[in-house]
Amino acid sequence: MSKKDALVGYYFNNNLMHSIKGDKSLRESVYNRERAFNIVDDHLDELVDVWLFLLLKTGTYRLVIGLNNAEVRIASVFDPFNTEVHLAGDLLKSNYVDFHFNKISLDEKEKLIKRIYLMLEKDKTFVLLSKDWQQSLLDRNQKMQQLTHEDDLHFILQNIPKLRHLEGYYLRSITINLFNSTVSMSFNCDGTQIMSHKKFKEFITEYL
Repeated sequence: MSKKDALVGYYFNNNLMHSIKGDKSLRESVYNRERAFNIVDDHLDELVDVWLFLLLKTGTYRLVIGLNNAEVRIASVFDPFNTEVHLAGDLLKSNYVDFHFNKISLDEKEKLIKRIYLMLEKDKTFVLLSKDWQQSLLDRNQKMQQLTHEDDLHFILQNIPKLRHLEGYYLRSITINLFNSTVSMSFNCDGTQIMSHKKFKEFITEYL
């Protein structure tokens, strides 16, 4: 049987752009469902600045932003196996952000992630991986340099309001992952778009 790669796996793919169709009944009923607005919509520009700050200046390496339910799930390099859950409204309070998010530059975050993977290479459990996985991770760790470009992150975050304000098929949630430089977006039609940070600009140019 031929090997098939995961859509998003242990490798980096700057050319990733994939569309996944969701529930057909939700897609067909889009225009029959009345749209509701919440605290995220009321403070979206402010929250975009906060989310960008978290990605660029704190330990956050993955953001899962629920635009419909105001839930923000965060993974941090300081506690890499945990997932924090925050309410979007709380992230509008500077003292809350200062208390919960430890600061680190994007460059230092990149170096820390690489050191963590180097520790895994030296751990005795590394031999539990198949030879293919061991070699793939060794190769990736050797090549691993920049997580993502600041310009790409700025562009992604700046376009969240545009995607949220679309008529009809608007953005419901978005996941931004620094480690593998991917963006995953779910829309109210239940469809999902997954792409690399590099491909995001192409997506916006084509659809907006």
